[in-house]
Amino acid sequence: MLCALVAISGVARASAASAATTFDPHLTRAPYLTDLVGTHVLVNWATDRSTTTGSLRWGAVTSGTCSLTSTLAATRVSITVGSVLEYQWKASLNLPSQGTFCYRPLLGATDLLGAGASPQFRTQAAAGDSSPYSFDVFGDWGLVDGSGNSPDQANLFSRIAASGARFAVTVGDNGYPNGSQINYGDLQQKGANTSAIFGPSFWTVPGSTIPLFTAAGNHGLSGPSHTDITTWAQDTAVSSSGGRYQNDVYCCVNGTTSANYASEWYAFDAGPARFYLLDSAWGDSNTGTADVYANDAAAHFTPGTPEYEWLRNDLQTHPSALKFAFSHYPFYSDNPSQPSDTALQGPTKLEGLLGQYGVKIAFNGHAHIYERNNASAAGMPITYVTGGGGATLEPIGSCHPYDAYGIGWSPTSLKGTKCGAAAAPTSASSVFHFLKVTVSGTTVTVAPTDELGRTFDVKTYTFGSSSAPDTVIDTKPTNPTNATSAGFTFHSTVTPATFTCSLDGAAATPCTSPVNYTGLAAGSHTFNVTATAAGGSDPTPAIATWTIDTTPPAVPTGLAGSAASPTLVNLSWNASADASGIAGYDVARNGVTIGSVAGTVTSYTDTTASPSTTYQYSVRARDNAGNPSAFSLPVGVTTPPPGSGASLVQSAGSSTKTVTLAAPSTAGDLLVLSASVFTGLSQPITAISDGKNAWTKVGAFAVSGANSDGEMWYAANAASVNSVTVTTGATTVALKLQEFSGVAATNPLDGSAGSANTGTTASAGTVTPTATNDLAVGFVAGHSNAQAIAVNAPGYLVQSQQTATTPSIATVVAGYKPLGAPSAQTFGGTFPAAMYWASGVALFKTAGGAPPPNDFSMAAAPSSVSVTAGQSASS
Repeated sequence: MLCALVAISGVARASAASAATTFDPHLTRAPYLTDLVGTHVLVNWATDRSTTTGSLRWGAVTSGTCSLTSTLAATRVSITVGSVLEYQWKASLNLPSQGTFCYRPLLGATDLLGAGASPQFRTQAAAGDSSPYSFDVFGDWGLVDGSGNSPDQANLFSRIAASGARFAVTVGDNGYPNGSQINYGDLQQKGANTSAIFGPSFWTVPGSTIPLFTAAGNHGLSGPSHTDITTWAQDTAVSSSGGRYQNDVYCCVNGTTSANYASEWYAFDAGPARFYLLDSAWGDSNTGTADVYANDAAAHFTPGTPEYEWLRNDLQTHPSALKFAFSHYPFYSDNPSQPSDTALQGPTKLEGLLGQYGVKIAFNGHAHIYERNNASAAGMPITYVTGGGGATLEPIGSCHPYDAYGIGWSPTSLKGTKCGAAAAPTSASSVFHFLKVTVSGTTVTVAPTDELGRTFDVKTYTFGSSSAPDTVIDTKPTNPTNATSAGFTFHSTVTPATFTCSLDGAAATPCTSPVNYTGLAAGSHTFNVTATAAGGSDPTPAIATWTIDTTPPAVPTGLAGSAASPTLVNLSWNASADASGIAGYDVARNGVTIGSVAGTVTSYTDTTASPSTTYQYSVRARDNAGNPSAFSLPVGVTTPPPGSGASLVQSAGSSTKTVTLAAPSTAGDLLVLSASVFTGLSQPITAISDGKNAWTKVGAFAVSGANSDGEMWYAANAASVNSVTVTTGATTVALKLQEFSGVAATNPLDGSAGSANTGTTASAGTVTPTATNDLAVGFVAGHSNAQAIAVNAPGYLVQSQQTATTPSIATVVAGYKPLGAPSAQTFGGTFPAAMYWASGVALFKTAGGAPPPNDFSMAAAPSSVSVTAGQSASS
C-alpha cells in the first residue's frame, strides 16, 4: 500500500538515555529474535562501531531463575542507518533441549543490557507435541509521523509483548515507506520516516522475547540492498525447508522491466502445524502490460516458477500437517484501494494449490483493514486480512458475500466502516490490531485483538484429524455448456486414496481420475466424488453442478447502420435473449465475420471500411453455453467519398510537461490536449502554450482531497506548431495531444461532460450533440497505478496509453469518434484494481455541421468532483 509521508529534512541524534535507561549507550538496536526452529534461534542486535568483537551469554531458565552458563561468539555485518555507521550482530544459538532460556548480548566486555533483566524465550514446539501454544500475526507496520511517533503502533506492540505468544509472523510491508535502514531506524535516531521498527517503543518492546518470522511486502521489496533479508535472518528455516532468501533478478513478465527483487519464501514446523511464509509482492511502478497482482502471480505462482514448484513439493511432502500460509497480497479484500487479488484466486491458482494440499487458513495483508472471509469453495482455505499493524488505516467498503466480518477506518472522514456481521468501529483504536492464534491439536482459535487489548470476532475452528482426506475437483465442465459430454479430474489431500463417483444421484461406484461421461441430455447435472484414505472417508464429498444448454439464442433484431466517415461505419441493434445469457455478438460484413463484442454491448464500429462503398452488415448472438443464433437480416450502408467529415491527422504522448508532434500540425486544424496531473486540485494546469495559439479549457475533473486531476484543453483553427507545453506545479503529468482536420474554425465546442471518482470503472457522464456530424473526443486519466485502462465506449478509436512513473504515477488514454447523426455520447474505461480516476468527453462541430443554439454546455458533476470549464489561457 502506498502511503504519502512527510519527507525527511533532517534526522536528529538523541542521547542513549532518551531511548531506554537500561540499555548501554553502545547499543543501537535492542536484541530481537528470529529463526525459532526446533531448538534453534537467532539472537540479533546492533551497536556502534567502537569495538569489533561481540558475543552472547546464555543459559537455561530453571524454576524461574536465569543461569548464564555459556558464551557464544557473534558475527557482524556493517550497516548504515541514516548517516550513522553501525554493526548488526547475529548469534546462532543451538540449544541442548526443549525448554526456556535466557541471554544477554555483549560488545567486547560491555553488557549491552546494563541493569536490565535477561530476556527469556521458549524453544519451538517440537514435532508431534500437541500441547497448546499461541502465535501472533500482524502486517503493514512500521510507520511514524514527522516527529518519529506512532502511539497506536506503540500500544499494539505492548499488547503483543504481553500476549504470551511463542512467536509472531508478519504478512508483509515491514517498514514504511521503503523498508530502508533509516525507516527501520535505531534507539537513538528520531524523525520523519525514522526508527519506525527499532525505536524504543516499537519492536524493541516484544522483540527480545518473541521471535519474528516475516513475509515480504511491496514496500522494501526492491533492491539491491534488501533490509528485510539482512534484518530478519531466517537461516535454519530457509535451509531446512529448501526455501529461498536472497536477491534475484526478475525479467520480464508481462512486459515489465528487468528488476532486482527480494525472493523470500520458506517453511517451518511448530507442533502439529507447518507454516508457509510466501513471497507475494511486486514493485509498484513496474507494471508493463498488466498490474502488480498479475505480475506477481506470473513471476511467483505460475507452474514452473521456483516459488510455485518449491511450494507444491513441500505441500505434497507434508500431507498430515495442519497448514497455515502467510503472504502479502490479499486473496479477498473489500478495501477499495487494495482490492482482491484475482490473479491468485480460484482452483487453478495459488488459492487452489493451497486448498488442494490442505492449507486451512491463509493470512494476508496489503489492505489496512481487518477482514475475515469464508472459504470461497469446499476445500479452499479460510482467509484473513490483517493490515492494522501501524500503517495509516483505510476504510472497508463494497462488501461481498464472502466477507464474514470486516472493519476499517477512514482517516479523512474519521469514521469507521464495516462489512458482514461487524459493527462500525467508533475509533481508530478498534482497527489497529493483531491476531492471536492458539493451536491445540487440530483446534485453532483466532482472536483479533486491538491496540487497547480488546478482542473481537473470536473464532474457533476444529479441522478434524489431519489424516482425514478432503476431496478436491480440479477440472470440470464449464457452466453452462452445449457439450453433451463431461470430463472431471480430482484428487485427495491425503494419499494414497481411493474414490467413488456418482452422476445425477445414481449409486456411487469406484472410479479413478479422470472420469468421462457421454450422451448427456440437456438440463442440469450433478457429479459427486468421495475420497477414502487411511483416516477414513471424506465427510464432505466434492460436488460439481452444471447445465447443458443446446438451444440457440434469439436472432438479434433492429440492426441499424450509418457511415460516420469515409472509413467508419457505426452499427447498433437490440439486445438478444437466452436462458443461459448472452456471451457476445459476432458482426459480419458481406457474409464474412469481421469482429465481435461482449454480450453487454449492442453496437460496433467498423474501422476498416473504404470510401464510396456499399456494404451489407448482419449480426448474430452467442449464448454462454456456446450456441450461436442465425445471423440477422442484413442492413446496407454506403460510405461517403474521401475528404468529408472530421478525421485524426496525428497524435503524440509525453510523460513530461512538453509534448512534441511527429510532424508540424497543419494550419487550421483542431488541437486537443488530454492530461493526467498527479497532484489534483492543489496544482492543476494553469496555462498551455505553443508560441502561437490561444487554448481553452474544456474541463478539469478531480476528487477533492485526492491526488488526481484529469483535464482537457483545445485550440481551434490552430496555427502550425511542433510542440505544446503545460504550466503546472505538479511534478508528474501524462499528456496526449491529438490533431484533427475538418473541424469548425470558430466556436467548435458543441458540449462536454466530465467526472472523477475512485473504483475500477471510469465514466465521463453523458453529453448530447446539437449539431450533425460532430467529432467526439474523450479521455480517461488514472493516478497512483500504472495499470492498463480498457476503454469501453463503443465506436471510439483509441490511441495508446501514456504513462508517467516518476516521481509518482499518472496515466492517460484518449480516443475519438466521428458521429454520423446526433446521439448521446459518453467515454470511459475499466481497469483491474481500484484507483482514483478522471474522465471527460467533448463534442466538436465539423466544418459542415449545423450550428448549435449555444456554444457550450457542461453536464452536472457529482458533489465530490471539482469542475472548471470554458476557461481561456493565452499562450
